Amino acid sequence: MNTEISKIREETVQNYSKRNVSHYDDPMNKNFVYGEMTIDFVNKIEFKDSDKVIADIGCGTGFVYDIVYDKLKNQERKLIGIEPAKGMLELAKKKYNFDKNITFFEGTFASMPLENESVDKIVSTLAMQWVPSIDDSLKELKRVLKPNGSVDIMMTEKDDGDNFKNPIVEAMKKHLSFKQIMKAATLSQRVSSNHIVKHFSKYFDLKRDYELSVKTVKKIINGTFNEHMKWWKARSEQIISEVKDKDNFLIDLKNELDKTKKPEGIPFDLSILHIHLEGLK
Repeated sequence: MNTEISKIREETVQNYSKRNVSHYDDPMNKNFVYGEMTIDFVNKIEFKDSDKVIADIGCGTGFVYDIVYDKLKNQERKLIGIEPAKGMLELAKKKYNFDKNITFFEGTFASMPLENESVDKIVSTLAMQWVPSIDDSLKELKRVLKPNGSVDIMMTEKDDGDNFKNPIVEAMKKHLSFKQIMKAATLSQRVSSNHIVKHFSKYFDLKRDYELSVKTVKKIINGTFNEHMKWWKARSEQIISEVKDKDNFLIDLKNELDKTKKPEGIPFDLSILHIHLEGLK
């Protein structure tokens, strides 16, 4: 990966740390668009009695544990959260400083501060699309996962928000150069279910040792401009980090998004991958 893209991705982490923590942990945000889908995804994860060590990679402010804490507490489990954005990490630590069984570490998908084969269950929601390299991430995931462990990952699919992004690009054209817009387009991994299978098969023996399931979930979410901007700022502000006049950008963006508005609201075309890997040993 070239130096310029590396710098952009580092700025992404800093944006989350400095500006987005309060937006990300907003109660409305947790129940709209990605928040609603995350809650549904996490609630359907099966946690076995043998899952004594559970790690949430890209844990943010601890949203996954917010959802399942009551289910997992007092069960002699060790819960781990790994997150590169210091602002989010600090909030997660404050929320759970009462429970000695939950520990949060600074780290990334490609660099986890965990021992080899030390984790029974790995969970991740809406984080892997931001990694610089899916291959590096899966190689590290394989290192820390026990041979009979399991993985549940939720990430955006390549078509996520395709129609919603068109008005965003039109607004960006008034504030950014073509080169800057292309930079923003490199921030997120755009993968299909077939891509994911190919990536996993490089590091996990899917014929003998592991079973992999990849589902694509699509949904149209309608909302007001303000509702969409709350979650969009929290999860996508890095895309417009180089916009100088953000107030006027939002005015232009509202005008563009209003052109797509229907009686039920402004639509967002959500497309999500549900990935489950199960060790067979």
